[in-house]
Amino acid sequence: ILNHLERPKLVAKALLQIYFTMFSSRKAVLALAAAAVVVDQAAAFAPAAGSLRLRAPHQAACQSAAPTRVVAANAATSIKMDTMGEKYGHLRGADVEPCGAAVERFYKLFGKPVPFVFRSATNEILYMSHLDTVNARWSYDLLWAAGLYSTFDLFFAAIEEKTRGQLFNALMGALKQDPEKIKADAMMVVDWAKGKSEADVVAAINGGDTSPVGQALSASKNDVDFFYSRNTGAGLIKMMQVVGVEPNSESAARWAGAIGFTQKTSAITDMSMSKFEADVGIFLSSVERMQQAMQMFADVEAREKKKVAEKLAEKAAKAAEDAATPA
Repeated sequence: ILNHLERPKLVAKALLQIYFTMFSSRKAVLALAAAAVVVDQAAAFAPAAGSLRLRAPHQAACQSAAPTRVVAANAATSIKMDTMGEKYGHLRGADVEPCGAAVERFYKLFGKPVPFVFRSATNEILYMSHLDTVNARWSYDLLWAAGLYSTFDLFFAAIEEKTRGQLFNALMGALKQDPEKIKADAMMVVDWAKGKSEADVVAAINGGDTSPVGQALSASKNDVDFFYSRNTGAGLIKMMQVVGVEPNSESAARWAGAIGFTQKTSAITDMSMSKFEADVGIFLSSVERMQQAMQMFADVEAREKKKVAEKLAEKAAKAAEDAATPA
């Protein structure tokens, strides 16, 4: 387990040593900013035990995660598994589009390299969302759309507007989603949440709101076929923020309890929490790391611009001095 957890950090450390050896100080610092994001996201986006784990981006494939301690299932879980077998058994052995196909579509649509600092986040949005869409249990809903768009909007805010739009359109095209619909549905969720309280959200979860967003919230609790994914969690986090609830362990536990998300026990820590509670922790960690990396990037750029300005001033002063000197 220790080797599995430490390997990304050891690899990043080795990469940093190479960067500092081969490149200038500016590029080394930029590499440090990028690597900080990569290491954090490598750990943050590692799915829970028993779920799917992504290989390196260039491999564009998926594989099973390392086995962990098995927690005995209760009778309700066994019944649900039997029901799922009856409902989806006909899909056994069916072809499933691999991650590589989505990656190929993305790069054909985007047509240029993704800025290095944002490459890991791009890969995670693309891979995780693709795995959602090829899951037999997945169906499009407003919370999923809100989570997908809000995640992109948050982590790519620093990119120049034109490139940002091109990147979003390419990602949605790779996922076979309509970018305008995703954005419009995400805004619908935000607009619905404006002016509401946490109690209003809980009431909607319990079926007290017949609007499209209210129905989506109610389905998260009452639809036996509801499929939770990280994008769904991100949509709920965005709703938390809009209604004035700070995303943290306590609020995540309240919302998970209101919806009825099942808790699972970690084989490593022996702690019990729902997937949503875990995703809130991942979200907070990822945001903090990205902010640190972006601040470092901005500081480096500011120093570089100052150096350029000083050199230009020196050249101008030298030119003025030469012009004033008699031939």
